[in-house]
Amino acid sequence: MDITKSQLSISHLKMICQLERCETVKEAAQALFITQPALTNRIREAERRLNSALFYRRGRKIIMSNAGKRLLQSAKKILEELARAEHDISRLTDGIEQVLRIGLPHYASFQWLPKLMQGFNTQHPSIELEITSEAATQPLNALFNHNVDIVMISSANPLLELDEKNFSANCLNQDELVACVSKKHKSANKAFLTASDFIEETYVTNSTVPEKDREYELFFKPEGIIPKKVLQVGFSDAIIELVKANLGVSIFSKNQLSRLTYDEDIKLIPLGENGLTLYWHLAYSNQTMIAEPAKSVVALLQK
Repeated sequence: MDITKSQLSISHLKMICQLERCETVKEAAQALFITQPALTNRIREAERRLNSALFYRRGRKIIMSNAGKRLLQSAKKILEELARAEHDISRLTDGIEQVLRIGLPHYASFQWLPKLMQGFNTQHPSIELEITSEAATQPLNALFNHNVDIVMISSANPLLELDEKNFSANCLNQDELVACVSKKHKSANKAFLTASDFIEETYVTNSTVPEKDREYELFFKPEGIIPKKVLQVGFSDAIIELVKANLGVSIFSKNQLSRLTYDEDIKLIPLGENGLTLYWHLAYSNQTMIAEPAKSVVALLQK
């Protein structure tokens, strides 16, 4: 494919992204700081170049066609990558030679983060660590697609199997998933909980999307069990407060709980008779400019 023959410009990509957010051409034009006729002409120009309709009208509203949806998918990726490139280049003018993106899950503990940043800045003053949540739900996909350079990921196995030619992984430490219930809860005095104990519960979680190698895959799925009600709450501290009030139950890793404020009103109970062990890994690209500083991150974290 010859990329020099592309028919569209950045203005066309911004146009379709903005039109997704707006119901009318007038709203999109205002958001783009251009006139409505100018935006209408831009749409027609894109459709003429592609020889395909990108939108159709339903009253005053515009509806994206299948062709428009396909263009939108690529436009988002291109504009995101362009924004990253602009950010990286702006950092170069400040003496930063490289930006290293680390994808962290929202359920990790972060008390180590300040010391990591300080230690890494001392060792690599010309490399900037950028912390992102882009890899929160699909960390390995984000790494394989080069959206991030390094990811922190949990796994049920002490060894993380990757394509060793292109990627490496180091195990950082061992952790454990535990149930969090109120001391007023009917199961508070049990020695351990099974998946069946959650059937009639309101399960409070950060995300309703099952995350790889977490409680859904390791605990609920093998037993074919899903809690009766799943309540999504975007903040771990809020989950703790709801559990404390006996309005639901949840599952955390012990490392994650180490940074949260919980008191004698919360009971931590093992999952299964033998507990549910978890391992934290750092996975990264084997490209030399990434692998070398990534090894420094591993060493600092293992301290």
